[in-house]
Amino acid sequence: MEQILAFVLGVSAVVFVWTVVVMFRTASKVRNIEDTIQNIYQVLEKNDEQIHCRIDQEIDRVNNLHTNSISYIDSRADKLDSKITNNKHLLKG
Repeated sequence: MEQILAFVLGVSAVVFVWTVVVMFRTASKVRNIEDTIQNIYQVLEKNDEQIHCRIDQEIDRVNNLHTNSISYIDSRADKLDSKITNNKHLLKG
């Protein structure tokens, strides 16, 4: 009976030590995973900021193109109008 008790206590001690080792390994892996997740979130936030900045730049560029094209069209329309106004006598025939 003493041998069985000693065996059970020995196995229990080994299992306890093994459980503690596994627990610390798991805790270490969890810390590493948390750090990795935090780094991923930081990279995502940085990319999000860069994308918004790029979108704002493109919106400004398109607005400038629109303004320039409207200005050019107005200028050409004014020139055409002035030519038509100056040459009305030719149109009356």
